[in-house]
Amino acid sequence: MIFILLTSLLIHELMRSNISKITDYYQQIIDIKQYTEEQSRQSKQEYIALFNHSPLPMWIFDSVTLHFLNVNEAACEHYGFSHEEFMNMHIKDIRPESEIPQMHALLNKAIQTNDASFLGLMKHRKKSGEIIQVKLKTSQVNFEGRLGILVTAVDITQEINTQNKLLATNSRLQQACEIATMGYWTNDLINSEIIWSDEIYKLFELDPKTFELTLDNIRNQFHPDDQLKFDEAIHKVFESDALIEGEHKIITGTGKIKWILERIHLVRDQNHNPIKLEGIVLDITKKKQSEQEIIQSNERFKILAKATVEAVIDWDLENDCIFYGEGFNSMFGYTTFNADTDLWKKNIHAEDSKRVLKDLNKAIKDPKKEFFNSEYRFVKFNGNIAYIQHKGIFIRNDKGEVVRIIGAMVDLTESLEKMNTIEQQNKTLKDISWTQSHVVRAPLANLIGLINLLKDNKKMGYTDDRLIDYIGESATKLDHIIHEIVKKSSREDLN
Repeated sequence: MIFILLTSLLIHELMRSNISKITDYYQQIIDIKQYTEEQSRQSKQEYIALFNHSPLPMWIFDSVTLHFLNVNEAACEHYGFSHEEFMNMHIKDIRPESEIPQMHALLNKAIQTNDASFLGLMKHRKKSGEIIQVKLKTSQVNFEGRLGILVTAVDITQEINTQNKLLATNSRLQQACEIATMGYWTNDLINSEIIWSDEIYKLFELDPKTFELTLDNIRNQFHPDDQLKFDEAIHKVFESDALIEGEHKIITGTGKIKWILERIHLVRDQNHNPIKLEGIVLDITKKKQSEQEIIQSNERFKILAKATVEAVIDWDLENDCIFYGEGFNSMFGYTTFNADTDLWKKNIHAEDSKRVLKDLNKAIKDPKKEFFNSEYRFVKFNGNIAYIQHKGIFIRNDKGEVVRIIGAMVDLTESLEKMNTIEQQNKTLKDISWTQSHVVRAPLANLIGLINLLKDNKKMGYTDDRLIDYIGESATKLDHIIHEIVKKSSREDLN
């Protein structure tokens, strides 16, 4: 018995020890699994957050059906489709018809090579129909148990257009240099001798008989902003046979400011030592003036793009002239050709004119004000009244003075009418709701109580004719109330 008892105790102790170890082991497995699942969940959340909040348009599409599986906010905003619209679309829907064969070819190649990665240029189509050029990068991903392809798109349309414009400009400049009369100069570095052609003297408006060609004298002919660029040891910056090209401002002998384009070439001897500088000079003043005009025009369009463009007003305060957009004719019926400069002021509703002009003048005098926003009534050409929202942008000079006001007028008449109609409908519906919840309930409760009382009397074996009269009166009241509700619900303001 002692042996059995000792053996039992020993076995019990061994089992308890092993059970404890096994329990600890399984607990570690459970802890590791929970940790792994938590890490996976956090990683998935971080991935989704990164996907949704990426500033670049991104989407995932099914590699088999080619339908969108998910798109981020940037893609919706850039392409103009809502998330719901994307979810019902095929990737062909954002591509021009001419690009679809190329798309299928790339997809077939990806299937054959089992490689969905791609980096290249493609054309896409926005919801508005605008065709854009994008740089795409793709990779294969698993999304909710489905094999998908993750796409990142970068719109490079503007960049390509800019490059094309620069290439076109460079081409025009090159052609101009070839066909235009240009000045030519040389600087003999060995003998310190400078030579100008007659065209350069004409460009600088200098007399070759009296102007001494020294580096100091030439430097003084450059505008003070550009004199620092004038380097006597310019030949030291040359690499190989490269050209140095620059645009500079000069002050002519008569005091005029001109722009020149200069190209410089370094001549070397057989030992690769610099011996001479030679260059050409071209008058590009008109080109610079044209570029400035383009810049000003672009600034105008950028400013107009910030406003809601309906009826545009461009008010030049310095010259006291106003440009009226076509919206004044299409929206308000006024002829804008040779329009009176007071057209806008004169047709603000009499009851609103003083307030609007006072607010405008106050904003003009405040140098911190950049925008103007007002709502008022405006009289159309046919005499009708339009409710207007007027947004404007102030252009100020260095002193903070307003020199131009560019704005747009939006007709809110139809929207306000709809809002008023909706408010009236809501009021009527509230009246009906109150009637249903309060007035109808009283006779209905009476009917239910009287009927229950009538049933109880019947079970007890006697009748009370007064209950029937009460039921009739309650039913009549309820019928009257229902008729009133029907009248309210059928009014014209609910249509």
